[in-house]
Order: sequence, then structure tokens, then C-alpha cells
Amino acid sequence: MNVKQLAKWLEDNHHKFVFYSYAGGTGGEFICTYLTEHCDFYNLHAQEFSSQYLQKPDLYDPHNTKVTNRYNFIDPLLFNSLAYGFRTGEDLVQNVTAVNTEAETFEELAESILSYIKREGYTELDHQLMGYFAKQDKKYLIRLHRILPYMKLFDKSKIYVVKADRFYQYTSLLVETKSLLAPVYTYEDKVDLLTKSYEYYKRASTPEAKYIEYLQPVLDNESVPLYDYTLQVLLNPDVFDIDVSSLNVNELQKMLWQLVVYQHLSDKYRTDINEMVSYLETYHSDWIEDFNINLVKFEDVFLGTWANSEFGLNKEDFYNTMVRWDQRNMLYLKRLGILKPPRTIKRLNQELYSDDS
Repeated sequence: MNVKQLAKWLEDNHHKFVFYSYAGGTGGEFICTYLTEHCDFYNLHAQEFSSQYLQKPDLYDPHNTKVTNRYNFIDPLLFNSLAYGFRTGEDLVQNVTAVNTEAETFEELAESILSYIKREGYTELDHQLMGYFAKQDKKYLIRLHRILPYMKLFDKSKIYVVKADRFYQYTSLLVETKSLLAPVYTYEDKVDLLTKSYEYYKRASTPEAKYIEYLQPVLDNESVPLYDYTLQVLLNPDVFDIDVSSLNVNELQKMLWQLVVYQHLSDKYRTDINEMVSYLETYHSDWIEDFNINLVKFEDVFLGTWANSEFGLNKEDFYNTMVRWDQRNMLYLKRLGILKPPRTIKRLNQELYSDDS
């Protein structure tokens, strides 16, 4: 499928797309998985095809569910190109060609999608799957982290943007501890994460063995996690402007833990999806009004109100599922050394979480 063919396919089929935009770590992939299992989306059928994308060895992150209570929601149709906003950390990765995110036409967007999948190691999209999708009327769910300018093209799609609202501190805590700290605990997982990160960030000038030596006190102790954030800083010290040579690994990890955890105690700290909502409301209020962008409160998602009103799902069942998801968040935070988020950080169902939970 060439650029013009893909552009026409996008224009002809984007009315079937449903986008769910959220801050990473706040349950987006878990929620999207639940929706596709309980609604009549095309996503599950799309997984029955044998595309390059579905055969990729590292398609599923083994550390997500096991450690951080994060999930993997895949996209066999567009290979996660829109889900990732064409990014794989160009700000940290060396020698990676950036993809245009300023597309103003479907043809420009198609060119970006094809450039992205080739950069990620795929030769082409699944033509057979895309052909079958074009001949049917079921909706297809796509997750997003960011609303980028090209989303204005999807004026016939349904776009949900979740805003943290009064729970911004708690969702921010989840965002940072899951997406930045992202710990692993076993020796095998730590070495595996280091090896993948070393290849990903392409710091070939320093032998991998040097990093193993530096990390040894953490690698050998399975009661002490290794943070993904630690590897980001260690392999990209210039980007973070941190003199790693002046710190041992325990000092470095303690500093990063404090940086991530303590900033959420400030009432002025409003990172996570509030920034995206503010960006939309300030610079693109016309998108919200004209292009089917629906702002949804995190509270309404959690309580099942949104799933019930939009998809006809049982409100109580959805709510109970979210409670179980959030209880696993508590276990995750406790293992990280955050025994209990302060009561000043507003959370849904605060009374459910006793000191022993």
C-alpha cells in the first residue's frame, strides 16, 4: 500500500475509529482491553491475522503487568503509529530519524505512518486486514497519549480525552512512578532491561560491561529495584544534566525516587493529562467544538458512568473492575516504598485502602 492508497483508506474509514486519550499509567491500556473484551469492536478480530506486527518478539512488555500494573493494548491495524504519536523517544535515542507530526492532509499523515513503521522495522501494513476492515462497519479502538495537530483530520471519528480533574495529584503519581520509575526486581529482569536499554539508547562508546559494573550492587539484590529511569539517566547523562560519576547507583536511585515521588505533594504540581487538556482548551478549543473531542473526567471513567453511557456496559461491573485495578496500584506503590499516599492527595474510594492494604 503506497502513500496515496493509505491516505484514501484513512479518509474512507476514519469514521470507524474511536480514540481513547489518557496519561500513561492511569489505566488506559487496561480500560481499552476491557472495552474490546466487552464491546463489539473490531480489535479482537484484527488479532486473528498473522501480520509482521503481531509476530514481533517484543510486542508484549513482560514487565508491564507483572510489576507495574500496566497492560499491553496492541494495534494490529496501524502498528501503534498513532498510539505512540510516531515517537520512540527521539529526544533520548541517538541516530533516530524523526517523523513529521504536523501533517495537515491524509496524504501527509499516510506518509508519516509508513515512515514510522519502516523505522520500527516493518516492511508494510497488513493489506488483507485493512481490506477486510474497509468492508465492514464495526468500530476500532485506538489508544493515545497525546492529541497532536493531525488529529484534526479525524473529524468523523469519536475522540475521548480523559482529564484528571480533582484527582490530578494521584493520577500524576501513577504516571510518574509507572512510566518513569518502572522498576524491575529479579537479576534476570534487570540485566534484560539493561541490555535492551543499552541497545535502544545506542551508547556504544561505553562498553555495556561498564554499566553492569556500576549497577552491580542493585543487580545482585532482588529486594532493591532497578528503575528504568535510572537507565535513562545513566545512558543519557548529558540530556538530564546529571553528573553520574559523582554518585554511586544507590545515591542516584534515591535521588530519582525523591524527584518522582515528592513533587506530587505540591498542590501546584499539575502534570499528566491536565497539560494536554489545557493545551486543547487554550490553543485548539475549535477542535473540541468541531472535531468530536469529548472531555471525560477520570472520576466518571473510574465509576463506570462513562462506560455505561457511551457503550451500554454495566456500570457496577466496570466500577468493580477499576477498584481491583486500583488496589493493585496500592500494592505497587507500597512495594516502591510509598506505603500510603498522603490523604492530601485526593483519590477515589479513599476509604477502601486501609493502612494494611
